[in-house]
Amino acid sequence: MAKVNGAISAIRRVFNSKAYSVAFLLIVILSFLGYSYLLSSSSLNLPLPKIAFGLNIYSLIVSISISLLLALSLVMNTFAFVNGAALSGRVSLGAIIAAIIPSGLCCTSVIPAILTAFGASTATVIGVTGKLQGPFATYETLFITLSIGLLLLSVLLASRNIAKCCTVKK
Repeated sequence: MAKVNGAISAIRRVFNSKAYSVAFLLIVILSFLGYSYLLSSSSLNLPLPKIAFGLNIYSLIVSISISLLLALSLVMNTFAFVNGAALSGRVSLGAIIAAIIPSGLCCTSVIPAILTAFGASTATVIGVTGKLQGPFATYETLFITLSIGLLLLSVLLASRNIAKCCTVKK
């Protein structure tokens, strides 16, 4: 409970600044649009009826959750860095990256684009893409769950850093 109260206190401190509040909203909107697009091609988006943005309820909740947590994590880590926190930056940055990458690898053009950038032929791209994307598609629910967990960890670490050191600069 103390960790939750510390996180809420840190979030309040960050959102006292109008600039961080605006940055948060922009990141939420942009990441929601990106995740909505990515998850619309997800195999988990197929079985249920679409309710908004071409997403079923599961995909919509995941898109909103990841967007909110990603924006919160980025804004809080930026606030801590600007205000002089001795960041455990590797862990927070690692959590953010680990949360973003898996959902972008399944059923998108990310892997074919990377292969093409490294000079792979069309035949290679067609032959290899499915093999590389297959595990991400198979374990998509696990990757999404891990992404949300890592983003929560990132928010908790950022709130701890803010609580330890940061005072609002005037």
